[in-house]
Amino acid sequence: MNNISYPDSGNPLEDASILRNAVYFSTAERVYSAQLILQQPLNVNQLTLDFLVVKAFEEFMTSTEDLLGWLFTLEEWQPGNAEFCLFILLDRINVGKKGKKNDYTEARAVSLLSSLDTEGFRKLFHIPTDKELISSGISAKFVNNIKRSIPFKLDGWIKIASRRAEQVRGWVHMFNKFKHHMLAFPTRVRNKNEVWLPTSIRLNKTLNRVLLEQGWLETSANELRTLAGNAIGAQAVLHDTLALILCTRYGEKYIAPQWLIEAYQTDYAFR
Repeated sequence: MNNISYPDSGNPLEDASILRNAVYFSTAERVYSAQLILQQPLNVNQLTLDFLVVKAFEEFMTSTEDLLGWLFTLEEWQPGNAEFCLFILLDRINVGKKGKKNDYTEARAVSLLSSLDTEGFRKLFHIPTDKELISSGISAKFVNNIKRSIPFKLDGWIKIASRRAEQVRGWVHMFNKFKHHMLAFPTRVRNKNEVWLPTSIRLNKTLNRVLLEQGWLETSANELRTLAGNAIGAQAVLHDTLALILCTRYGEKYIAPQWLIEAYQTDYAFR
């Protein structure tokens, strides 16, 4: 497979090692955290359910940020160039921000993914062409399996990115206000159990008033399952693609973990 193999020095911070860690540890850890929520008994008091829903929301936001961070990282990745290696890019790229040269917003992620066809997906995600795979000794059966899977992989990326973007960063602001300032408030002000989180806090000096904009999380078992399930779905989509890069570009032998198989046997990735 030398003709499609990327350079790999074996260093723990080399691209192959970063990919390997993401596939075998980081994505699995995120899924483990989300699964802990889903394994909790749901016949609990309302306060505990509030806690669990907020925690599921945190897992969803973290996992979808992982997905978009890797999207922009792989877009800029230049294997063999330290300035654009995975380790540097993952640290440098700030999801949701517009830099001087690059736009890492949710809107551009959805636009970028939606513009791709199967060949565009392969190019952006560093998946070799059928011809390159066959020339490197990959079996025709495996090459065909990869080819058939590409539209489904692309669809998964688009759906998860769109789910993240659909609140026009409102959920991002809610998440940040809770993560950094512990601002989350259980309430029944709308005659149902919810947690509201501010998205914007401003001071009107003239009126001597604090002006708020806020978002809401329904605190129900169904919302908990949806948020935690989508977090697992995001990790499944990310893991699946990174594993393919690892297999095709670095010749890694790979067996899908049980959590990934279970995720794709549910509708997590397609809610």
